[in-house]
Amino acid sequence: MTTSVPLIRTLIMGLLLTPFAPLAQLHAAGPTTATVEFSPPAQAKLARYGKDEGAVLQARIQTAVARACEKSSLPAGITFAITVEDIAPTHPTPEQLNASPALDPVKTHYLGGADLTGYLRDSHNQVLATVKHSYFPPSLKWRSPSFDPWADANVAIEQFADQMGAACRRVPATHINGSH
Repeated sequence: MTTSVPLIRTLIMGLLLTPFAPLAQLHAAGPTTATVEFSPPAQAKLARYGKDEGAVLQARIQTAVARACEKSSLPAGITFAITVEDIAPTHPTPEQLNASPALDPVKTHYLGGADLTGYLRDSHNQVLATVKHSYFPPSLKWRSPSFDPWADANVAIEQFADQMGAACRRVPATHINGSH
């Protein structure tokens, strides 16, 4: 049990620093903005997982989408509206660990993952692309080996971001040139 304390500290420090990463990436990507919202069922789950977990996930989604779309030639005014439809941790969150001392941050694991929907919109709020992606491993055998509480959700987020990146690269030339 003593060996897991430094791991917990490392995870908590990573979670605290993660929200600042996407700000620089979104500014580097230009005027593109990404909003991340949580559906009412996802908000209810986040209440159990801890008040700060929503910000952690929001930052991870924004970072992943910005990174996936940064090399695309998107025109000014393009926005991303992303909704987290469902979310589940792979390991207990700090809030869950505090609420139940019987949980172990390493040995306790769940079928985590995420279900996301994203819309790529032009400056006139016209939907250019819709991306829906869901990933929850079919069994514990297929779960992520990472000890991060959001390990499988991170897999879902990266897969979703890759699909958003592909959608960015498919934006019609008429939108890139500004004529409709």
